[in-house]
Amino acid sequence: MAVSKSSWVLIAGAGALAVGLVLMPRTPGSSEPALPVEEGVALEDIGTDPVDVAVAKVSGENPMEGILELRQLAESTPPNLDAVMWLGRFSVQSGQLDKARERFNQVIDAAPDRVEAYWERAMLDMEEGFLEDAVEGFDLCVSADELYVNGRFFKARCLEAMEKPDLALTEYKSYLPLAPDTAVAKSVEGIIERLEAALAETSI
Repeated sequence: MAVSKSSWVLIAGAGALAVGLVLMPRTPGSSEPALPVEEGVALEDIGTDPVDVAVAKVSGENPMEGILELRQLAESTPPNLDAVMWLGRFSVQSGQLDKARERFNQVIDAAPDRVEAYWERAMLDMEEGFLEDAVEGFDLCVSADELYVNGRFFKARCLEAMEKPDLALTEYKSYLPLAPDTAVAKSVEGIIERLEAALAETSI
């Protein structure tokens, strides 16, 4: 289901509140894919995993070298699926959404138990306006792994954009007890109050 222009306000709102939910807007919860090296840590100190080394280069002074190394790993036989995932994430960052989707689908086809690939694809579906697909993806992630609790929030935003406020309200309420801190909980409470008021008006 493609989203109407007016509904993008809700999607944009999801991104804004997501910053309060987690450190990165695409993060599912406490299971975000952390970069393998922090700023100021020497490259030789991050270990020997080739994916970690390549990602560190992308995030450091040699981004193209890192990308080429990730591609080599992704094109090996069998492909290194961690490298494929990172190529997908970097494709999202650079706006190459079709390529990102291709990467995430590759991981899903090769390893259907890799929940993070479904998560990234669901986020991509939401960002591109394929809301029904996004809802399905978030449902899958939440059911598969309790770390993906923020999927409830994003599912609710999709349902709201799909003009299904009653279903969105139910989802927000299910997410509220799982909110990571008081500030986020208050934001979600405000959304719930707004939807309840709107639904009460339509029932008069």
